Amino acid sequence: MVLRIIGSIAVIAGCTGIGMFYAARDGFRVNELLEFKKALNILSSEMEYKRAPLHIACANIAKRTASVASKLFNSFASMLTAGAHDTAYNLWQAAILEAKGEHFLTKEDISVIDDLGKTLGYLDMQLQQNAIAYTIDYIDSKTTELQTRNEKNKRMYRSLGMICGMLITVLLW
Repeated sequence: MVLRIIGSIAVIAGCTGIGMFYAARDGFRVNELLEFKKALNILSSEMEYKRAPLHIACANIAKRTASVASKLFNSFASMLTAGAHDTAYNLWQAAILEAKGEHFLTKEDISVIDDLGKTLGYLDMQLQQNAIAYTIDYIDSKTTELQTRNEKNKRMYRSLGMICGMLITVLLW
């Protein structure tokens, strides 16, 4: 009987934890998008005011950001510094692939970030600034949408996790 009670508590706690993870998932994505926004603002200022070379600007971004943005820009800066004889866009794509599976970003988010890489080191500064501004606009609209959705769904996911745990417990009892 004691084992049943302990097992029931473990099942309910596990399912509640899964529900809490799903409730927090959009929040994790928002945080990562905001880190990318911070990184892009730094990149924009590094390009416009410091006129720093791309590999130095990306290395500075990696030091001043966190999570997947830091990893992406650090990897990209390393590849540029190593003198890989490839286009900046191909190196950008390789950096994105290195960070695959370590983030909560969707394919749409990655696609927009990938599109930004098409302009890095290729177009003149004004067009690169426009591409950065477009990406920042996307991040702003997406984070607003995600925060609204997260507030609406957070309670549902937590409750659903707990209810599923209780249902499993009742069915197995």
